[in-house]
Amino acid sequence: VVRDADGRTVARTASTVDVTDAASETHELTVARPRLWDFASPHRYALHTELRVGGRTVDTYRTPFGIRTFHVDPEEGFHLNGRYAKIRGVDLHHDLGALGAAVSIDAIRRQMTLMKSMGVNAFRTSHNPPSPEMTEVCEEMGIIMLVEAFDCWRTGKNRYDYGRFFDEWCERDATEMVLAARNSPAVVMWSIGNEVPDSTATAGLAMADRIIEAIRAADDTRPLIIGSDKYRRLPAKGSAADLMLAKLDGLGLNYNTAKSVDDLHAVYPHLFLFESESSSETSTRGTYQEPEHLNTGENHTPGGRATSSYDNNLASWTMSGEYGHKKDRDRKWFAGQFLWSGIDYIGEPTPYDVFPVKASFFGAVDTAGFPKDMYHLFRSQWTDEPMVHLLPTTWNHREGDTVEVWAYTNADTVELYLNGKSLGIRRFDTKKTVDGRTYLETTEATGDDKTFTDGPYPGSYTSPNGSAGKLHLTWTVPFEAGELKAVARRGGRTVATDVLRTARAPHALRLTPDRESVDADGRSLVFVTAEVVDRHGVVVPGAEHLISFDVAGGSLAGLDNGRQESAERYQASTRTAFHGKALAIVRSGTRPGTVRVTARADGLRTDTAAVRARRAPGPATTPAPEFRPEHPAPVEHPHADASYSGRTDTLPAAVLDGDPATGWSNGFHKAATALLPAFDGARAEDWISVDHGRTRTYDRVEVSFTVDDGHSLPATVSVDVWDGRAWRAATEVRTEWATASDEPTVIGFRPLRGSRIRLTLTSRHPGQARGAVRVSRLEAPAA
Repeated sequence: VVRDADGRTVARTASTVDVTDAASETHELTVARPRLWDFASPHRYALHTELRVGGRTVDTYRTPFGIRTFHVDPEEGFHLNGRYAKIRGVDLHHDLGALGAAVSIDAIRRQMTLMKSMGVNAFRTSHNPPSPEMTEVCEEMGIIMLVEAFDCWRTGKNRYDYGRFFDEWCERDATEMVLAARNSPAVVMWSIGNEVPDSTATAGLAMADRIIEAIRAADDTRPLIIGSDKYRRLPAKGSAADLMLAKLDGLGLNYNTAKSVDDLHAVYPHLFLFESESSSETSTRGTYQEPEHLNTGENHTPGGRATSSYDNNLASWTMSGEYGHKKDRDRKWFAGQFLWSGIDYIGEPTPYDVFPVKASFFGAVDTAGFPKDMYHLFRSQWTDEPMVHLLPTTWNHREGDTVEVWAYTNADTVELYLNGKSLGIRRFDTKKTVDGRTYLETTEATGDDKTFTDGPYPGSYTSPNGSAGKLHLTWTVPFEAGELKAVARRGGRTVATDVLRTARAPHALRLTPDRESVDADGRSLVFVTAEVVDRHGVVVPGAEHLISFDVAGGSLAGLDNGRQESAERYQASTRTAFHGKALAIVRSGTRPGTVRVTARADGLRTDTAAVRARRAPGPATTPAPEFRPEHPAPVEHPHADASYSGRTDTLPAAVLDGDPATGWSNGFHKAATALLPAFDGARAEDWISVDHGRTRTYDRVEVSFTVDDGHSLPATVSVDVWDGRAWRAATEVRTEWATASDEPTVIGFRPLRGSRIRLTLTSRHPGQARGAVRVSRLEAPAA
């Protein structure tokens, strides 16, 4: 019996058979005028099978399914139910942030709801078969799936990798993967692997044959692909890499330049192409650095390891989000892309490889589920509902600062206002791809692809239609406290706004649960956002209060704040706010009633959120016991800190070790990428500080500056002392400059009481390789 989502029978059949141990029976049922499974309307049916022996029911089985058609054409791209569509996909690792790898359908549903709101219509299961719960959620939401089998074959990537079991298990595992998901309307492709070392070796050809044969024996209706980083150049004819492509229907590319994509399309016309991993820009929520650069050096200061959200922190193989989208957008035949990655995940903390950095920076959303700016870039390109998003996402800067403000929007025009005064209108141009699809973009050189050496925009990615441009609008704004407002318009009519307000002193905690009710089954989850706000409800971006959570009627399942560099435990009762936010994941209890979550922090008003716990429709699970791990160890004093450290061996602690051969420096080198040249450059300004942990009187500081090929004396030095509430500027400053490198410069000033002293240093040669600043020794004796 086939029933629709409302329980109505839409098809039925029955037969009587003589059963042996090897018998099979096939039935064909027709659903008249079926409601199709689609991105926007994922209609599903269920096949109810009943087995009777001698008139007695001995087994029943329910098989959910959907009815849809799709095809992928090497020249025409992807079509679902006969309609052209770009694959707007994401890659996700298997973990669920603070919950780890244990499957929770509530957590999966939250993740995929976030992705759907970004405009996502596809998910690649990188790099393993999905849980049944993930498949179920994708079916519910109208998200197509590329189901992937392996991250390696016989040759592993890690010591305890799957390669140890490949020869014995690969066919069985591939078959099981297909049998588990082949009835799902969401699944449209099978992948035989990702960046597999063996895939371009001669021995790998036979390995691929084994996997392909197993998959096609279980399902010959879907195309087979591989995701690969090994085709950034054309393979030699007759090589293993070339022969591998003859076995496949499609090729997923990982981080290919636009020109290499075009080359592959020309040489392998039988393959459909798409980006199985695109962009991989690295960013930290709420961190912004040097928007004038297309790539930025990493900050290696302990506690400050974070990367810029201006879409401008890239590893050697990665590309900006804007570049990845333009490359896909401009080619109708290119089936689409899977953004690496939709959400940050535990592990692979590029560009850092040092504890306590333990989460990735690749996501459009952080591990706590808080969107980063990359989320809004893709939302502006992948959704039609009017939106505008400003970055930086806070309006707390210093008087005298000049801030580069960007707007992501799917409207053609944005006007920016500061405290009610217009700062000007910026507009996108309306353009068309060579096949006639319309898009919005500025018209200007972008400098984002060094492989384009001629044409109207040398050094910039240039679309096949001959144009170049950016996917954001830009203003240069002298900072003034108050309200910054973006008004987006289509055809002169206001369709969306975004507002930033200057935050004042932290005042209270604000809790916001993601739902009003939950099943009292001991396993359902509520995600509660905690924010540090001022008296007017504005989130305080610099707030790092330690927040304590208590739950009545349920229990804590985990805490997070999205910060990649953190030694705090996910299973704990306290969490430090990061850029003013934290997340509590609350597990329901087993009794109906109310789940109450209370958050407390020193100096802030407490808040409580209440969620109704309704009687569970099924059996309840006893919740795990409460946990209260110890807090992190306190900082040892004196403690040096800095706004930025350019290398792992030039950290601020080196100014206190007494060794003149070591020191802190803000000098950095950024290696070339596939698209961008290498560069060295001096930052315009940085600070270095020493915290003594107790109040004392300061009246001078001795600082030894290094002068060499890469470092110069600073243009200016200003001194501030922390008095427990605010930084106080030193007055009556007297500077005795050293006459040689690494000799002490003595800065005297009127006595100030405090526990920390900070030196703000400006470069004599900003933007030049010789303009960095290095300090080999910093001493601030008590007066």
